[in-house]
Amino acid sequence: MNIEIIFFTQLASIFGFLVALFVLYRLLVKQKDSTIELLKEKTSYLEMQLSDAQQQRPDLLVENISKRVKLLNEELERLNQDKEKNEQLISEKEKELSSTQTELEELRSQFERAEELMSEFFCPHCKAPMVSREFGWESVEYNGREIDVDHEHVLYECGLEFIDGKEGTKCGSL
Repeated sequence: MNIEIIFFTQLASIFGFLVALFVLYRLLVKQKDSTIELLKEKTSYLEMQLSDAQQQRPDLLVENISKRVKLLNEELERLNQDKEKNEQLISEKEKELSSTQTELEELRSQFERAEELMSEFFCPHCKAPMVSREFGWESVEYNGREIDVDHEHVLYECGLEFIDGKEGTKCGSL
């Protein structure tokens, strides 16, 4: 073997060793930096928790609750003073409510009466509206005498037909 080849091989291995050493060093430094950052974040989080805990001391909580109780008592006193005004307003509203309920009952009874009256203008089976209602008359001879006979013809949209109160054609919905 040639001495030059051995020399260059040793140089390459030394150079490779130095590159590997430098890469490992950079990795360790980067890991150390990330660990330091993580510890800084953890420290700031713990400081924040400590300040929150100091603000939530039991005596501070008791003080806040006692203030709320005092405010609620003041509000109750104010409401008791307004009780007479409120009672008068309530009685007026109750009267208004009873008169409105009376009006509602009257409207319901009128609506039911209107439905009764309107029922003959709709098909008894499918509630289709009436199309026509015609009245007619004819003269017929009966036992030698002439008699006038009245006829009624009722037709609904569904096709139901009544002739003199008897069903002529059936409802189309049946």
